[in-house]
Amino acid sequence: MIEDKTTDVLIIGAGPAGLSAAIYTARANRKTVVLRGKAKSRLEQAHLIENYPGVMSIKGTELLLQFEEQARHFGVEIIETDAIDLGLGFAPKMINTRSGMIIADTVILAMGKGISNVAIENEEDYIGLGVSYCVVCDGALYKNKVTVVYGNDNDSFEDALMLEQLGCKVTLIVSGKEAQYNSELIAKIKSKDIPCINEARVTKVIGENVLTGIEYEKASEKSVLPANALFIITHGPGSTLLKRAGLEIDATNCIEVNRSQETNLQGVFAAGDIICGGMQIATAVGDGVNAALSCLRYLRAKKT
Repeated sequence: MIEDKTTDVLIIGAGPAGLSAAIYTARANRKTVVLRGKAKSRLEQAHLIENYPGVMSIKGTELLLQFEEQARHFGVEIIETDAIDLGLGFAPKMINTRSGMIIADTVILAMGKGISNVAIENEEDYIGLGVSYCVVCDGALYKNKVTVVYGNDNDSFEDALMLEQLGCKVTLIVSGKEAQYNSELIAKIKSKDIPCINEARVTKVIGENVLTGIEYEKASEKSVLPANALFIITHGPGSTLLKRAGLEIDATNCIEVNRSQETNLQGVFAAGDIICGGMQIATAVGDGVNAALSCLRYLRAKKT
């Protein structure tokens, strides 16, 4: 766990857009924190880059490492954690992560588009009515109630254990095989008699005004579990969380920005693939720089 932090600039995403923005804000003597979640940047998945100006040929991982080293050189703090709840509609901004809360004067969203997840039927209809993405934020509301944790990594096990400690009755549903998860966490889950359903996926939220159960599929067979809450543990803030934060999102789940990378929320900017621009390294870098410059103007105006 990290302690709660305060920063001038919080950048969510450690790809070309996020790190380029971080270099500019840090060089302007603004305290800058970057969140790098578990989801990989698309640049890391690129085998060979031959169209980035000034670089004849380089592996994607090597180019990203150079961006990161330059950012750290100027004092950028990079934290390995995901943002799981975004409080962006007020000042300062408050972002919950799996490791603690970060309070920031400004936020630059640069988490990329990532990989589209299969939607859970009725998910958005029950946000705040039983569907949550943050055990730390909402778990205590369901003490002595029936909960389901759904995810695909070790964080799902951690969150199930946290709910059990809070006094909730918990069932854990994970999409992978048991062997791919941390053996110590598996042992703890079993010692607490928390049911764990492997190689399954939640397909539907059931309810009347509030959530009353979930439907899940395993080995092509569908079953229903009664529940008061479903905690969906994902790699980061998908379009549902962005909308919940009050951001304007278009029909293709891209954040809408103006020419200065400003979103509809004051002090919140967006850059890179998440705005669905050129979807190239060079355009992501340009977006990140533009967002940083707008962010710095905002901070200067705020101070005066």
